Amino acid sequence: MTRRNGYTTFFAVLSVSLLLYISFINTPSTTSFRLGGNSAVDKVYKNYSAWHKCLKNNITSMEGNPDALWGNLWRGIKLCEVIPEMKGLFIGDYPNSDETKRHIVPKMQLPSVIVTLGIGHDTGAEEKLIKGLPHGSEFFGADPMHEINEDLYTKLPGKYFPFAVGESSGFAEASVLINTTYTTKTVVNVDIIYFLKNLVKRNFIDDIWIDGEGAEYGLFDHFFNGGRFDENGITFCQFNIEIHAPDTLQKKLFHDFIFRLLKDERYAIYRPVQGHHMRLFMLNFANEECVYKYIL
Repeated sequence: MTRRNGYTTFFAVLSVSLLLYISFINTPSTTSFRLGGNSAVDKVYKNYSAWHKCLKNNITSMEGNPDALWGNLWRGIKLCEVIPEMKGLFIGDYPNSDETKRHIVPKMQLPSVIVTLGIGHDTGAEEKLIKGLPHGSEFFGADPMHEINEDLYTKLPGKYFPFAVGESSGFAEASVLINTTYTTKTVVNVDIIYFLKNLVKRNFIDDIWIDGEGAEYGLFDHFFNGGRFDENGITFCQFNIEIHAPDTLQKKLFHDFIFRLLKDERYAIYRPVQGHHMRLFMLNFANEECVYKYIL
């Protein structure tokens, strides 16, 4: 009887141990890790704080004034991206025929996951970037117009998806490139959470390039602390975003987006390009793996 109880106890402990191990290895890569007793985030905290203070000082006067922020945010970003605490960053330029994407390549030979939302008949930036990334890096691109885009993206090589990606699934009006002209068309739209978790099947994204022709406004709150990306264990180390010419409501959404990012203290903002639209590059200073891979 004693021996049987001993076997029962042994197998119970073994079962619990196996469950704990399985839980550990399935933990998303967004989980923080420690480096030599001091976190990677702690090591760059002073750098981020200096940038944060700089931008806050330069744009606080525009809080509550969406028009002023839209027209002048770029000035503060340009001033703050060149402070001494930011000089160790090597932000690369990857131009295509229409614009320039930004990316920091990993400091060690760790493969990257790159996602493009809105290919726009042009993979010039991706073609340049892939040459500098470690072997095993993956590219995933979505655009509702498969003509040209599918052929270009699969040749990278990358995985192509023939639909738009946004805040929810269904049909949506979108501005799409047909031949050389942008035309409004009804397209299939896939929820970005479903897209990343169930189709791309990655929850740690090194860089996402967002050119949604207006769909980006519905994604702003996803990036907030506690937003939908956090709720689903999805991390972005870097992202490029194009904000398309806003109306009055969209300027307010953009205003709230920027000041919420400052409040959250996760992303730093660089390389503004201001015109009819605005392009920004963001870098995650609050995730251990992102900091270790791209900043330290």
